[in-house]
Amino acid sequence: MSQRSRQRGVAALFASVMLCFAMVLAVAVAHRNVLVEEQRSANELRAGTSFAAAEAGLEWALARINDPARIGVDCLPSADAAARSFRERMVRIGVPEGSVAPLRWDDAGTPAALQVACVRGANGWRCSCPASGRPDLPVTGGSAIAPAFVLELAPSTRADVVRVVATGCTRAGGGTNVCAESADTGHEATSRLEAAWALLPALRALPAAALTVRGDVDVGAASLGVHNVDGTGSGLALHVGGRVAAPSLRLGVPPGASAAASLASADAALHALPADRFFARYFGMGAAAWAGRPGTRRVACANDCAAAIRDAIAAGARLLVIDGDAAIAGPADLGSAEDPVALVVGGSLRLSGEIAVHGVVHAASIEWNDVVAGRALVRGAVLVGGDYRGTGAVDLVRDEAVLARLAAASGSFVRVNGSWKDF
Repeated sequence: MSQRSRQRGVAALFASVMLCFAMVLAVAVAHRNVLVEEQRSANELRAGTSFAAAEAGLEWALARINDPARIGVDCLPSADAAARSFRERMVRIGVPEGSVAPLRWDDAGTPAALQVACVRGANGWRCSCPASGRPDLPVTGGSAIAPAFVLELAPSTRADVVRVVATGCTRAGGGTNVCAESADTGHEATSRLEAAWALLPALRALPAAALTVRGDVDVGAASLGVHNVDGTGSGLALHVGGRVAAPSLRLGVPPGASAAASLASADAALHALPADRFFARYFGMGAAAWAGRPGTRRVACANDCAAAIRDAIAAGARLLVIDGDAAIAGPADLGSAEDPVALVVGGSLRLSGEIAVHGVVHAASIEWNDVVAGRALVRGAVLVGGDYRGTGAVDLVRDEAVLARLAAASGSFVRVNGSWKDF
């Protein structure tokens, strides 16, 4: 009886040891699974972070290239008159064809794509937008994830489309090695995204006449001058949907052309156009949509808007929108032949004195008074959704080169549908 009892104790001990071993093995396997899942989660976090950084780079660059403000090498707004905008740093836009060519820099005799880069550290985002050379960013300290992206532009098969390539990473290398070393660094991730941007012109169609009025033209005895002498387009100087009351009208036409052919009045089709359709004919979209497109600047002003408009132009804006009525008193020079502007006024526009505008002026109605002959000018085109009136001896000159430059150089970049892809 005693020997059998001792044998039963040995069996119980063996069973207990086996159970303990099984429990230790189960704990080890569970711990291994926890470590694997933890590593997998960390990898997924880093992969998602690098992907989000690259996508953020695409969106950031699209916003910057449509922002006319001048920036410094840190990509922040600069008051330096010699500073250039992000667009001027990155691309060259051809006029009048509207082609887009990414700019290059000389890397020891080899043309290299310009790059910009940003990294997020403990104090927020820091960026580098060099005019030449590679982006230079500080090394991020600590072990926390510090997402970064580097971006460059590349030519496309279409002249008006540019490809943008963004590389995101979870930790930027020091100096000019932004995201270049992340792929070789343990536990770091890198993502690469590409999209295409197309240049959407500021004007869908260039106005055919120096002055296009959906309603009537009534200037009394004022010596209004409308000219289309560059020999391009239809040769039309004045296009009116209603009547023309201008006995002292001066018409400028190309040599040998008929003055009668340069004037078209009582155009029933033009007069019947709704105001928004009239606007969309030249700008490609409704007035509200155009005012909200990238690159436009709303100008808030009361009484005389000349100073507010000049300030907006000095800040880099070229597509200007004034909601409601507006008044501009001269002297004022707005835009230039090399850098024209578009001024869109939602209500009536009252002009007085010596004002020179290079570009396009659009308003619901225009009244221009108190002008000495030869001292007020619009070189480009004037579009009026209602009536044109006034006593000013103004000269309105259609300029094909100014219109083409405005349409192309001041256009907005938009993402091409279906162009996005990752690598």
